[in-house]
Amino acid sequence: MDMHAAFMQQLMLWIEDNIEQKLILETVARRAGYSQWHLQRLFRSYTGVALGTYIRERKLTASVIALLNSNMPLMDIAIKYGFDSQQTYCRTFRRMFDLPPGAFRRKYQHSLPDIDGPASLLFLHPQSRLAA
Repeated sequence: MDMHAAFMQQLMLWIEDNIEQKLILETVARRAGYSQWHLQRLFRSYTGVALGTYIRERKLTASVIALLNSNMPLMDIAIKYGFDSQQTYCRTFRRMFDLPPGAFRRKYQHSLPDIDGPASLLFLHPQSRLAA
């Protein structure tokens, strides 16, 4: 594994460990020790996904677990995953899953759906993206 691959995997683990924090690109870049521009370039070349997109999609897929495995109000889930408001969370969620979170919860409450998206696949199987 080359130096950049090891660094990216460590960065992705750090993002996962901090998924409930408000992660802005400037903070992530500062933590990584790179300029924002350079980190985004490295991340996209390694994953094929923009860093901001990866973070947003990881927050959304992580929020699905809270959504389906609890009766936590949508506002609390939005706050837990660092969204500015329930409205922002619902709008972003709908763009990714084609349903607002409340309807998604009602539809899938008792069974986890197959979450399809580059960020969820990348996090679960980082090597499979690299081999493609």
